[in-house]
Amino acid sequence: MQRTILSIEDDEVTQLLHKIEFEDAELIVNIEEAWSGQIALDYFAALNKEEDPFSKIPDLILLDLNMPVMGGWEFLELFSKDYPHFVERIKIFVLSSSINPEDKIRASKEPLVRAFLYKPLNEKDIEIIRKAISE
Repeated sequence: MQRTILSIEDDEVTQLLHKIEFEDAELIVNIEEAWSGQIALDYFAALNKEEDPFSKIPDLILLDLNMPVMGGWEFLELFSKDYPHFVERIKIFVLSSSINPEDKIRASKEPLVRAFLYKPLNEKDIEIIRKAISE
């Protein structure tokens, strides 16, 4: 069964690197892309209108923190408020280049976030993601 990852990331190169890393790891996934938190919320709004939205929701979200229009923290707040029925079924990983220790601390306290991973993904990160997808 093919799993779906929603990559919420504003950098085109990082989006491409995600795809390459998953292909290299032979992790067969469908990667949906959202270029900001707002686009991701629009994605969920469209899914919510589907007859069976749960058959199409992503298994996992890779969430960048610093994006134009709407960043990762604001996305998390609105996503949990507007789509609590989806929240329970999706594993969320913050994937950031932030060196601000406060971001990692905040992510560790955020109940929706499974882990804080640094860009770019490495083999260990891919294994963490592989395990989360297969749960």
